[in-house]
Amino acid sequence: MRIVWLAAADARGHLMRAHLARRLLARVGVRVTLVTTSEEGRAFLAALGAPSEVLSCHYSVAFDARQNMARAATEACVLRYMVTPSRGPRDLARLSDLCRGAAYVVNDFHPLLLLAGARGHGGAHALPCPVVHVHGENLWRAIEGNFHGRCPALVDRGFGALVRALRGRAHARIEHTFDAPFAGSRDPSRRSYRLLPLIAAPGRSAAEVRAELGVGADRRLAAVYLNPHFADPALATALSRALAAEGYAVHGVAEGLAQYPGFRPYDARFADVAAAADLLVSAPGMGAVGMARLFGVPFLALLTDQPEQRENVRFLAAPSGGSASAANAASAARSSATFATVDLAAPGGLERRLREAAAELAARGGRALDRPSPAAVVSAIHGVWTDVLTGLAPAAPAAGRARFASHLASNKAAPKEVHP
Repeated sequence: MRIVWLAAADARGHLMRAHLARRLLARVGVRVTLVTTSEEGRAFLAALGAPSEVLSCHYSVAFDARQNMARAATEACVLRYMVTPSRGPRDLARLSDLCRGAAYVVNDFHPLLLLAGARGHGGAHALPCPVVHVHGENLWRAIEGNFHGRCPALVDRGFGALVRALRGRAHARIEHTFDAPFAGSRDPSRRSYRLLPLIAAPGRSAAEVRAELGVGADRRLAAVYLNPHFADPALATALSRALAAEGYAVHGVAEGLAQYPGFRPYDARFADVAAAADLLVSAPGMGAVGMARLFGVPFLALLTDQPEQRENVRFLAAPSGGSASAANAASAARSSATFATVDLAAPGGLERRLREAAAELAARGGRALDRPSPAAVVSAIHGVWTDVLTGLAPAAPAAGRARFASHLASNKAAPKEVHP
C-alpha cells in the first residue's frame, strides 16, 4: 500500500508528523510519498532522512520575525493561490499525478485539499484517491474562527459553516488533541478519529545525551527549539543571556537563527535532548506541548500572535500522567505540567521576564535524570496512529476497525484516566 502525505511547511510540526508517520508505516510495509510546500521544508525533511517532493512554493502563511501571524498577507496569498491558474489549479493537477495508485492522500494541512474533497466529487483535476484530513483541534478552531471579530457576524458564521462542509466531504479525518483518551476515539458514521499528538520517541537515555553534550548531572540543560519564523537576533540574545544567568547550558535549534552562537538549523534527535533536559523552551505548538507533557520536562512557552498555539497552553494545565511508562501509567498520579509563559509582545524587558520564568521553573522542576523514560508511552501512541492510518484505506476498512478496537479494548489495562 502507498499513501501520499501533503505536509505544509509553514512551521515544522506538520513536517515532523509526516516524517514520523512515514517511518512508522514503513515498519508495516506501507510506503509514504511526502510532499511539502517549500524548498526549506524539503531541506528540513532531508535533515531527518526523509526525501520529499515540493508541490510548489506559491502557498504559505505569513509571519513576522517573532512568529506573529500576518492575517491580511496570508489571506491575500491564499486567494491569489486559489484563483491563479499557474498556482493552485496547476498544483492540484500535479498532486493528482502524484496520487495515482495511492490508497489515499493526507492533508496536513493545506487549503487546496479542503477544496478537492473526496473521490467522486468531479472537476477537471479531481484527485484519483480519497482525502484524509489530519489537523490539530486548536488549529481547526483557528481556521473556523479566522474572521471572528474582524468581519460581520454573518460572514464569520458563514465562513465557519463553509469550511466545516468542505472538511466533511473528505474520506476521513484525524484530529490530534490532548483531550483524546489514551487509545484514541472514533465516530464511525463520520470516519472521524481523535488521537493524542504524534511526537518522536527519545532513542537515547538522558545520561547518554548529557554525556554527549558534555553537560554533567550537576548542571542544568535547556533544550531550545524555535521554528523558522523566529528570526529576530534580539530574541536569541535575550534567551541566551537569560538562560546563562540561571546556569543553563543551552542546546538551541532554530533555522532562522542558525548563524547565532549556540544555535544550529536542525537536529534530527532533538526529542532525545528535550527528554534529557531540565527545561524546554519553545512556542507552544503541539509538538512542544507533547514533549512537555509526555516527557515531564518543565516548559517555558513563548507566546506570540498565533491563536492555536495560545489555545494549546490550556493542555499544559490539564491533568497529565505523561511521565509514566505504559506499565505503571494506570496508577500514576494525575498532575499538571510544570510550565510558565512569556508573551513576547508584552511590555517590560524581555530578558528579565525570560530569566524570571526560567528561575521559577528551575525551582519547581526536579532533576532530569530522575524522570522515568517516556519511551513506552510514546511507543503506545505510535501504535494507535499506525493502526488508524493503515485502516483508512478504502479496500481494508475491516482490518483497520479490528486493530483499532483492540486498542480500545486494551484501554482497560492502560489508563482511561491518564492523558499523557
